[in-house]
Amino acid sequence: MKATLTSTLAMLLLATATLAQNPLDKPQGPGGPSRSEMKAYFEQNVLPVVQQQRQKLETQLASTDKAQLTTYRTQLKDVRQRSQALRHSFRVSRATAPASPAPASTRPALTEEQRQQFRQLHTESRAIMQNVAQLAQKYAGSISQLTEEVQPQRAKWANDMQAIAAKNATPEQQEKRAPMQGRMRHHGAGRFFRPTAFLLLDPSATTTAPEPGVSGTSLYPNPAVATSQLEYTVTKAGPVTVELLDGRGNTLRTITQEPKQEKGPHVLPVNLSDLAAGTYYYKITTRTSSETKRFVKE
Repeated sequence: MKATLTSTLAMLLLATATLAQNPLDKPQGPGGPSRSEMKAYFEQNVLPVVQQQRQKLETQLASTDKAQLTTYRTQLKDVRQRSQALRHSFRVSRATAPASPAPASTRPALTEEQRQQFRQLHTESRAIMQNVAQLAQKYAGSISQLTEEVQPQRAKWANDMQAIAAKNATPEQQEKRAPMQGRMRHHGAGRFFRPTAFLLLDPSATTTAPEPGVSGTSLYPNPAVATSQLEYTVTKAGPVTVELLDGRGNTLRTITQEPKQEKGPHVLPVNLSDLAAGTYYYKITTRTSSETKRFVKE
């Protein structure tokens, strides 16, 4: 059975992470609406393009290199599974251990044997990735060309995902994130176009597209006038956000943000009187998907 592309990417990220860190640490990341919206955006906008570009590269690989990549993927999957099993066993041991006088927030110390197990996994992972990196050098030119082909999309992905992360952030989170904005642009979707990661992706994996949260979207009239109507159908009741974007995909304003909108057709009056003539987009985001469409203002 073919693995989904989503699980393939997850395997790659987890297997190449630093396995030597404390296995009882919980990963930090966005939560709530930001996380679900980010996942929906990634699956709908990024994964199909990554898959398409990786399939182009596959036609250029030597048969021996394809076989070797299959071996590397299997080895990394094994490292990931063993790492997860170790983490699980440590959490179970912690939960069943006698009560400790140390504060609950204190990070439990690992034994030397446990540290050695994780160091071994980390060493194995690094060795595999070094082999993949050497193979990636052979196709560096082709990977660079394929990456350049989607540079405009990558820039838009970075801006969109930063906007999603910032939209639901608290003032404190926004303050902490501000110094990192320049560096954040190089992470996210861009990591999958790094030569080693890109080469490791399985071109035969299938994407699992989320069920669209909305359908039948249209702006009437189009070309739009000062007061237009946005029509759409919600396929599953839940949060719905409608945003107005400029011609470069930057958010101009939020038209509506409903914490829960009922399933069925909806008509939303949109005031566009302040917009100059030109090309714009409207974006409708639900819990499971995001849809962006172009329109022209006369």
